Amino acid sequence: MPEPGPGTGPVPESGSPADDRRRRELAEFLCARRARLDPAELGLPSRRRRRVPGLRREDVADRAAVSTAWYTSLEQGRPVNPSRAVVAALADALRLSGGDRSYLFTLTGHAPPASADAGPGAALLQALADHVRAPAYCTDAFTNVLAWNPEACEVFGDYARWPAERRNLLRLLFEEPAFGERLTDREGYAAHVVQTFRSRSGAYLSDPAAIQLVDALSRRSARFKALWEARDVRRADTGTLQADLPGGRLVLTLVTLQGVTSPGTRFNAYLPADSASASLLRATGCRPIAGTAGRDRP
Repeated sequence: MPEPGPGTGPVPESGSPADDRRRRELAEFLCARRARLDPAELGLPSRRRRRVPGLRREDVADRAAVSTAWYTSLEQGRPVNPSRAVVAALADALRLSGGDRSYLFTLTGHAPPASADAGPGAALLQALADHVRAPAYCTDAFTNVLAWNPEACEVFGDYARWPAERRNLLRLLFEEPAFGERLTDREGYAAHVVQTFRSRSGAYLSDPAAIQLVDALSRRSARFKALWEARDVRRADTGTLQADLPGGRLVLTLVTLQGVTSPGTRFNAYLPADSASASLLRATGCRPIAGTAGRDRP
C-alpha cells in the first residue's frame, strides 16, 4: 500500500461541528480497535514496559504502510482525508470485518464496500419477506435484490429467472425488458429507482463497484443516461404502484423500512391500496411462477 498522496494528508483545520464530531469518533474508534489486538498473535516483537494493551500507533502504521506521523494525526482528530485505498489498508491492519469495517469507511467519508456475501442477515430478510402477505422485496445500497416473496414475483416477475450477479433493480429495469412487464407505468417505476439510488447513498461517488455500474448502464441505455444526468433525487418512502394481473388491475401503496439488518438495506412492501386490490391478491394466490419455485432463492 503506497503512502497517502496529494489530497490525502492534513488539510486546513476547518469544518462544521458535525465534522468535528466525526473526527473525534474516528480517533476514538481507531484507538479502541487497536487496543483490542494482541501483538503476539500478529507476530509482533514483545516490548517492555507497555503501559496500555494492544498495538502501538507505529504498529498499525507499519501494517497499513503509512507513516506513524500521518496515522497519529488520525488518532488526534486532525482533519485528515484518507483515500479509499488507505482506509482499506487501515481496516486490514486492525483486522476489521463486517460492521466495524463498514463503520470505518463511513467515518472517513466513504461508502461502505459491498459485502462479499449476504451473511446471516439474508435469512432474516427472506423470513421477513415471506411473512408479508403483499408484494415485498429487499435491496442493498446498490439495488441488488437480496430477498423477495411470491407476491413480488406476481407483480414484477420471478427474480430467480436471473442469476444473482444480474439480480439488480437497475440492471433488470434497463437491460431486461421482461422484468416488470405487468407494471402499468414501468418507466415511472424505473425513474423512481434511479432517483432513490442517487438519494439514498453516496456510493456512486466513491465506490468502484457503484461507479462501474453507473458507467456501464450509461453506455448501454440512453434512457438510464438521461435519467441519471437529470440528477433528480427521490426522498419519499411511499408512493403508488399499479400492475395489471390476469384477474384485474392491482393498486398498491409502498411502505419502506430503511437499514434493515445493516446500513443501506431497504425493505419495500407494496400493500393493497383498496379492498378490490386486496381481493385480487387473495384470489391470485400469489404462487411463484410455474417451474421456478424454490430455484436460486437467497
